[in-house]
Amino acid sequence: MITEQQEKWLSRTAELFLRYGIKSQTMDDIARELGISKKTLYQFVNNKDDLVMKVIEYHLTLEKNQDACFANEATDAVEEMLLVIENASKDMQLMKANIMYDLEKYHRKAWDSIQEHIRIHLLKEIKRNLERGIREGLYRHDIHPDIMARLHVSHTFLLFDENWFPLDVYPRETLFREYILQYLHGILNDEGRKRLKAKLS
Repeated sequence: MITEQQEKWLSRTAELFLRYGIKSQTMDDIARELGISKKTLYQFVNNKDDLVMKVIEYHLTLEKNQDACFANEATDAVEEMLLVIENASKDMQLMKANIMYDLEKYHRKAWDSIQEHIRIHLLKEIKRNLERGIREGLYRHDIHPDIMARLHVSHTFLLFDENWFPLDVYPRETLFREYILQYLHGILNDEGRKRLKAKLS
């Protein structure tokens, strides 16, 4: 169980990684930014790989909690998706282009944890939203929730591929929002489109 102070360290470290990338940040840099000695930092983590893992675990826990809040707060499936877009866009505005590369190449345990989160939690949440939208009469009744959820996840990660979408040409938050709106238009029925238009106006 981590303390409130340690949560603050993880939150600040996550900000540093998002803004500057992971590889560029040394343990000295991180300790200095946290306002603690490197000795204190090493009393909390074994090494940088352990720190990255703790940051990822902390971030994924926050994401699960946020997803639960969005699902409960949203009046319908469309509003839930818009809350997700708004939250993800904030993260993408801060995200350094090479953070996914850094994780995959240098921190495989953390990368594998993210992949497991995607396969289990994210797919389940997207499928649940699709089923909710169908029940509420806002999404097309003829879509296959499991297949659509898998297509959505795979397409979302294509947005991070700079061979297709170089960051200096396609700002990631703009690209993500454009993709999500196209995704929504593909699953919404007429009533759902009216609801989306009303919420965006």
